[in-house]
Amino acid sequence: MADTRKTVSGDGVNASLTPFEMAYCNPMVLIGRMQSEALRATLDRQVEMVDFLRLRVEKDVRLAERLMQARQPAEVVAACSDFCSDALEDYARESFRAVNLVPEVAAETAEQVAREAEEVSDDLKVASLAVV
Repeated sequence: MADTRKTVSGDGVNASLTPFEMAYCNPMVLIGRMQSEALRATLDRQVEMVDFLRLRVEKDVRLAERLMQARQPAEVVAACSDFCSDALEDYARESFRAVNLVPEVAAETAEQVAREAEEVSDDLKVASLAVV
């Protein structure tokens, strides 16, 4: 974090303390933290999506292998039916996870913003008392 300037005047009061001089109250630092959290959440979700796509591609390859090994039309129908059933379950499960992820991330973000707002508010109160 950035270094904070603290100049104490002759009477012992912190003369340079203004509300946004502290590193964690600096709006630019706060914006940077918010952006880094948003990027982290986005990258985490992309990793999950790539894992899901990898799983689906592996199942696509297994379908092709089953179709090449099929000797009877019934085996082709069974392979395709199993594949479609698995795909439907996988996509439904992933959709459910995606829908439930949004409120979870929103709640986590709201809690973090509330904590930081309380810290900033407390620091502004302390700073205003020190200046007065």
